[in-house]
Amino acid sequence: MRRGTPIRSDPGGGRRAARGQAAEPGSGEPALHCGKFRLRLECQGAFLSIILSDNRKMNIALLNDARLLFIMFIAAVVSTLTTISIAARPAAIRTRQVALSLAVSSVFFMFTRFANLFYLPIMATYVDNASRTGRVDLLYQQIQWVVLASALGALFSWIMLPTFTAVYERGISGIKSRGSMLRMILALPTPRGIKAMLQCFHSPFELKNWLKTETPAPNNPDGGGETAPAGEKSPADAGGGEALKPSPMPKDVLLWNIFATAVWTVGALAALYVSAKYPDLSATSVLLSGVVNSFAAIAFSIFVDPKAAVITDEAVAKKRPDSDVMRLTFHLGMGNFIGGLLGLLTFPIAIKIISFVTEEIGKAQMDENLWLVVGLNVIVYCLMCTSFASRASAVITRSVATALAIYNVFSLITRLTTQVYAPILGAVRDSVIQGTTDASSLIPIFRWVIFGSTLGALLGWLLLPTFIKIYNTAIKALENRGGSMGRLLTDTLKFRNWPKVFGCLCKPTNLGVIMADLKTIPQGFLWANVIVIGIHVIGVLAAIQAGAVLSGTLARTATLLSSVINGVATILGSLVVDPTAAKITDEAVDGKRTLHQVEAMVLFLTLATVIGTVISQLLFIPSVKIIILGAEILNYIIY
Repeated sequence: MRRGTPIRSDPGGGRRAARGQAAEPGSGEPALHCGKFRLRLECQGAFLSIILSDNRKMNIALLNDARLLFIMFIAAVVSTLTTISIAARPAAIRTRQVALSLAVSSVFFMFTRFANLFYLPIMATYVDNASRTGRVDLLYQQIQWVVLASALGALFSWIMLPTFTAVYERGISGIKSRGSMLRMILALPTPRGIKAMLQCFHSPFELKNWLKTETPAPNNPDGGGETAPAGEKSPADAGGGEALKPSPMPKDVLLWNIFATAVWTVGALAALYVSAKYPDLSATSVLLSGVVNSFAAIAFSIFVDPKAAVITDEAVAKKRPDSDVMRLTFHLGMGNFIGGLLGLLTFPIAIKIISFVTEEIGKAQMDENLWLVVGLNVIVYCLMCTSFASRASAVITRSVATALAIYNVFSLITRLTTQVYAPILGAVRDSVIQGTTDASSLIPIFRWVIFGSTLGALLGWLLLPTFIKIYNTAIKALENRGGSMGRLLTDTLKFRNWPKVFGCLCKPTNLGVIMADLKTIPQGFLWANVIVIGIHVIGVLAAIQAGAVLSGTLARTATLLSSVINGVATILGSLVVDPTAAKITDEAVDGKRTLHQVEAMVLFLTLATVIGTVISQLLFIPSVKIIILGAEILNYIIY
């Protein structure tokens, strides 16, 4: 998320001026940049060698296992597709299409869902073997190589940032010209589409230009337009006005990004390891990956994304140079690689955390927690509706990236809430395996949990005007605090600010939207949202129920296959719902649509969410059967 304005100055003068030194012409600044770039690569190569030499548990002989090599390859691909989301920032400032740029990220996330379909279930075979033989030490060593592969995937995404940024720009251009994400993707296998993708390749050495205080020229995804000659402003920066001074990189953001990546890399893998240690609580431990990942989610949502979003929106508004976004993206990419390597150090810590929580949850009784789980699901689906409110607020404030960064905080709350109740439900499945409960007795429990999602969606509909006002107030407050979400949250908790918080409460309304407004927006993506929600509600629940019906190896595989059900929802949402909503939002920001049309979209998407939660009751049992079938097929292929 970035945008910006022109900056014409000596490529290094801004940084030297910040250090109190004069920028002299002909001082060999490009060579200095190149030298710094090489130094960073050499330092990270040294760091990699330290990790490999100091960690005595890494057994290179394990690389003779072809299946482990395949898992490492898939892990690297997943890491690459996950970390290249930072390329959305430079693409956004170059195209001035923030919402669409973020929507393209969802396509890469969609592919990670496909990869996980093979990656985690195959990894589960090593878990099952460790559980049977007691060789959890061997499993630990195997997972270490997977963590290292993830770090190498992050390294690849970093050095290929110029190429991936061009891919983002091409994707944004394709969506705008073809009108939908799906048509853009279907055009990729054509000769013209293949040629366009090949043209996106850029040398990794272009990254050294990202460290300069002048903005690199756009990649011209449409094949036309002018590129900026050396020393001149790029078209993206055109617009006149006084040159803007580059700002120093926020070091706290960069450090939090490294920490979050180090934690995120090992969350699911640590949960798999613990499931081998506690076979009778395997479902509980597998679903506890979020306990570790929640630390990363907090870091991303509170300390990284908000400041990065404000930098992006300020660049779009020409309050800071585009080069600030380019340099930020460079350092975030480097931090992803360093954080991936540090995952080797955070892995044992994650194991201890998940082991402790697994033991504690295993002592709980479901009867004590049923209504807690239903209540938490109400909160999850109520806050899920705030994603729609963020669209309206983005148009009102013209701060698209910041609005979505604030939504990430609401999303963080839903993730943390989910991580509280999902392992509790997993413990119910474990009680079936232990013989203390019958699998059929779980169905009424899950029906109540699904009903909680319907109540939450209805509450979100009633609170839409309140959510929009909260977003508007929070965006202004966040910008006034330089993008510091921590300061904003701290100030919100202060008693003297409570009147402002309660002042956001609004009477429930339909935002002035009537049924005739349905004709002003595409209707296909509304029905798609009904299906997405209907599937998403029962993904984890159906996987847990399928795991309760099955036994042994099949049970763990079934629990991991919640990604099969949720993957369908993610793909449909990424191809149809998110891009269309993003396109409408960007068109409204550009003045091509009215705010009322965006409000109509927000209201009807919320109503579609309500309908989707109702339909999920009908989809629950068929989804259980699909997961059981998928587990049996995978078990046949793998074994």
